[in-house]
Amino acid sequence: MTDKKQITINFVDFPEYFTVKDTTKFNKYDNYIINILKKYYLPIITSEPDFLFYSVFGNEFEKYNDCVKIFYTSEVIVPNFNNCDYAISYDRIDFDDRSLYHPLYFDLMDKTILNKSHITPDMAKRKFCNFIYSNENFGDGAILRKDFCQKLMKYKKVDCPAKVLNNMQNAINGRTDNFNQGKLIFQKNYKFTIAFENNCSISYTTEKLVHAFLANTIPIYWGNPEVTRDFNPKAFINCHDYSSLDEVIQKVIELDNDDEAYLKMLREPCVNSDYKFDKQERLEKFLINIIEKGNKPFNKNPNPLINKYGYVGPTFEDKIKGNKRLISALDKERARYRLLKNLTFGKKRLRYNEKYHETKELLHKLSQ
Repeated sequence: MTDKKQITINFVDFPEYFTVKDTTKFNKYDNYIINILKKYYLPIITSEPDFLFYSVFGNEFEKYNDCVKIFYTSEVIVPNFNNCDYAISYDRIDFDDRSLYHPLYFDLMDKTILNKSHITPDMAKRKFCNFIYSNENFGDGAILRKDFCQKLMKYKKVDCPAKVLNNMQNAINGRTDNFNQGKLIFQKNYKFTIAFENNCSISYTTEKLVHAFLANTIPIYWGNPEVTRDFNPKAFINCHDYSSLDEVIQKVIELDNDDEAYLKMLREPCVNSDYKFDKQERLEKFLINIIEKGNKPFNKNPNPLINKYGYVGPTFEDKIKGNKRLISALDKERARYRLLKNLTFGKKRLRYNEKYHETKELLHKLSQ
């Protein structure tokens, strides 16, 4: 017998794999969010929930009515508050208590990452650099990192055990099908790790950077232009600090040939001194606040040009034209549909392709 309050919930449109800690397939009865809720409530999975959690891999959420909708994503997609009541995402949106900044890498962070006592001079004698990617086409970063890796290999061989630029076979031991654990074990053998995001977007930082730090290898990072809001700029090579990839390569070469400078960077704490390791607690408070308010959805704005993509503004289209915030949000929505049409087939691909072109056309109109 339990005195925990029962709540009815459901999960839709989530990716096949949900966490960055392992490769366990998504299970609506056993996942990161529901396990937090189980600490305080008795969650019941049902097709008629009071609280619906949904992500970006589908549109099933549109079938649900009369429930509070909580949007969750680790992708480069701006929450659309014309669809959702609350959002958990990588975006630092200030929207009362309705939005929580919770990027993917938060799930990997605790204070043990600050421990540098195990750094030894021998680490400057490890293999040169690694590059672990399976995507070579989606996103500007995917194309850029491949080009960077090829340029860097003119200096020294970069070991590439994954699909892109593969020059090693069966190099990563999955260890009970846990690819991320095998990836970290592999990376620990290297001085540098190429850690480029798929896309360049403010606040969008994924596991790629943190995996490199956890493996005690220096990341060569490209992605979030504001990455140093959380991460110590002295602890990694930030491509955004250089005017070209050639300059980045020169910096890598300098550190590769200067053990003292390399070890100094390796010993730097990876996060800034004001970084707070309270992300789990903040997520729990955010979820509890939603549940305790009960099944009370917010009124959604019916005008597709107003409040869509998280935007609240004027009522006339001519006032919206040129609005940088809306244009940026639309551009990310366009990227979302481009991702979905590349990942799906048949009628779904046709629908997402149509949505992609509709968003692209609207973006063009508002940008004029």
